[in-house]
Amino acid sequence: MKKPVYCFIDDSPFELKLFRDVIEIRFTGIHFIYASTYEKCQRQLDEQNLYPSLFILDLYGREGIQADVSIPRKELLEARIDKMPNLNIAYDGLEKYNFDKDLQANEFLKRLFSILNEWRKVFSDQCASLDQGSRFGINNLLSVRQNYSTVTAVMYTRKGLFTDAVILSRHNCDGIFIKPPGATDTDIYAETEKQAESLMDNWNECVRNSYSSFLNNLKTHETSPHRLSEVLSQDKHQIVTDVEEKQRISTLLDSLQTILSTATDTSTDTSTSEADALIQWITYYYGLS
Repeated sequence: MKKPVYCFIDDSPFELKLFRDVIEIRFTGIHFIYASTYEKCQRQLDEQNLYPSLFILDLYGREGIQADVSIPRKELLEARIDKMPNLNIAYDGLEKYNFDKDLQANEFLKRLFSILNEWRKVFSDQCASLDQGSRFGINNLLSVRQNYSTVTAVMYTRKGLFTDAVILSRHNCDGIFIKPPGATDTDIYAETEKQAESLMDNWNECVRNSYSSFLNNLKTHETSPHRLSEVLSQDKHQIVTDVEEKQRISTLLDSLQTILSTATDTSTDTSTSEADALIQWITYYYGLS
């Protein structure tokens, strides 16, 4: 049985190496594809005749709007920051809300966020001046949706803002995840090691939800797809220790494979590669082999 395929697309060599060093070595049951662009990822999938179960997409990258970019002069950035509001704006006059602590807290947070929002604007403007932005990730997401409409696609970002999440919600993104932070590369490695298991659990949860929906939407009168969807709604940890339940799932997968291999494309609207990827993923997820 082939391994399920997870694709990680990021324009940063550091991030690609980090993923290999920390994530891949912990999850040997998955075949990982690495690329800096969607086109390079697709080329690898085609060359190796692979069909993915998950795309993990970096959000920020070169947008291709400006050819020549340079880091802004420090004094210009300092001059802008000096004009930004300081903490006084958050505290001045707060005492007039002493009669209602909840109202006072809300007012304080509103003012504090106005300071944060000014920093957000500075960050966004610098990204734009350096030709860096979320269009990089969104374009990759759109390419995934065009070529793999039912495959799970999540964003994995360290620089993303809440305004980016609003945009992504319009493009059928299956999840947004924050890359583990750190002041140095060493810190980032250490934090990623701490969060690796949790990240993979969350990504697998997204895949599980997508496949459950996929099975429910299959155009067939057979019961196996819907029974498999019910399996995916159950607690994984109970299933992996239940030999009889695992055997039942294997039988359902055999039945599903038979259904999809004998049905016409128009009756199921599912490719053989797509079905095989689903079966590979369920086999991996529940430890059936």
